[in-house]
Amino acid sequence: MNVPPNIRPISFSENDIDIPRFSNVNLQTQLYLQLPATPRKENWSSLIHYWALRFSFHLTLISLFETIFFWNFISKSEDKALVDMINGYTSGVVTSCQYLTPPAKQIIYDTIVLLLNQTTAASAAAYADRRSYNQVLTRNSWIYFGGIALLFIGLSASNHSCRNDVNWRNLILENIALVGVLGLYELMFFSTIILNYRSISIQELDGIVVNELLAAC
Repeated sequence: MNVPPNIRPISFSENDIDIPRFSNVNLQTQLYLQLPATPRKENWSSLIHYWALRFSFHLTLISLFETIFFWNFISKSEDKALVDMINGYTSGVVTSCQYLTPPAKQIIYDTIVLLLNQTTAASAAAYADRRSYNQVLTRNSWIYFGGIALLFIGLSASNHSCRNDVNWRNLILENIALVGVLGLYELMFFSTIILNYRSISIQELDGIVVNELLAAC
């Protein structure tokens, strides 16, 4: 093979480096493909819908828990506290009546019988009024729960149009777990703190009554 002068022959001991030659268009295409994908702009309506769905379900469980907890525990405990306070006042009177003479007992008995019909009628009317008033509150509490539940149902039904990828299993289990933990804490706090709270004592009430009488007289 004839080798032209002043031209270095190919050395087979060196690596054969093949550098492709790109056109300007091909180079730009390759660089574009290697660039990271541009972040997709968030669809704010879908994002708001997604979080509204989560919060509405959480509020639905909370409103259900609060309604059941109040009407089955708190309201009954408040009634019991008032009854116990009245019993604290009447227990002393009932005990002292045992030591009265028969004529004194007869006078007290006649007085009670005289006032019995009026007191019984007023008590029955007050009970009916309180029961009717509390029934309105009970109805309102369940209306609150129903309204929030309907909101969640509506958001769930419209979720398909917003194209949100909702993991329903995780959503339900997560919120049930959160409300369950809240319920356990409320039960612990109620049984160890609220029920053990010492309200105003009979002696303190006696002092208030005496002071009011002294101030008025």
